[in-house]
Amino acid sequence: MKNNAYGAKWIILCLVIVWLLLGFTLSVNGADLDKTSAIKPMNDTPRLRVGMPLPGAVPFFWQDTDGHFRGIYADILRMIAQRLEVTLEFIPLTQARLIRQFEIGQLDLEVGVVEESKQNAPHSTLSSLSLFTQSFWVVNNVIIYRPELSFPIFILPDLKGKTVAAVRGRPVPEHLVREDFTNQWQIAQRVHRGWNEIGLMTESVALYYQRRHQLNYKISLPYASDPVSFRLHRNQAHRLADFNRVISELEQEGLLDKLVCLYLCGKSR
Repeated sequence: MKNNAYGAKWIILCLVIVWLLLGFTLSVNGADLDKTSAIKPMNDTPRLRVGMPLPGAVPFFWQDTDGHFRGIYADILRMIAQRLEVTLEFIPLTQARLIRQFEIGQLDLEVGVVEESKQNAPHSTLSSLSLFTQSFWVVNNVIIYRPELSFPIFILPDLKGKTVAAVRGRPVPEHLVREDFTNQWQIAQRVHRGWNEIGLMTESVALYYQRRHQLNYKISLPYASDPVSFRLHRNQAHRLADFNRVISELEQEGLLDKLVCLYLCGKSR
């Protein structure tokens, strides 16, 4: 009988020890889980989805044969992102699709936008969703036209009532009749082939296409110069002040001028 009583006490003691150990283990694991849930992953950096218009516009932005995005605008944006500690996801889209994706909140940022474009349609969905950074660059706008045209074309009033090829969503002087196309490369080709007599383009892009692809059109003197900004979606309103601060820093440090010269002073590509 004494042996049975001793055995029973030993079993009870073992059960008590197991119960205490189990409770301690659960307590420790629960604390560890709480700590783990509070830790932010090291690679969980904020991400900005950047719309890049196709087919691109050298020297401002384009996608090279290896799939990398290059150009003045892309590199300036990378410098800004590095200082703001955000990750960039470049998304190539046609201009029309880019606008649609921006409007439905699938893009956070568009590169190289002229702020005046929002004044052309002040009540549009795009305008109501757009916030513009301070200007970081200035582009000259020119007219390209068929060489055989005889009327004076260097002054915009001379084109009153005429149809001009323009990129959809880009500003066009009010007295012109616009015909919208997807991008500047399409406009350059159409004027070269005689499908359009007149087109509106950015000077650097018009010169690049003309020289690189031997396109047959003339280029006017600049009729306007536009400051260029980044367009932020309103869901990124909290970043606007930081973008402007970094742009100012890069200007003061001379880094913007150095980067632009890499592309326009013959040291790039």
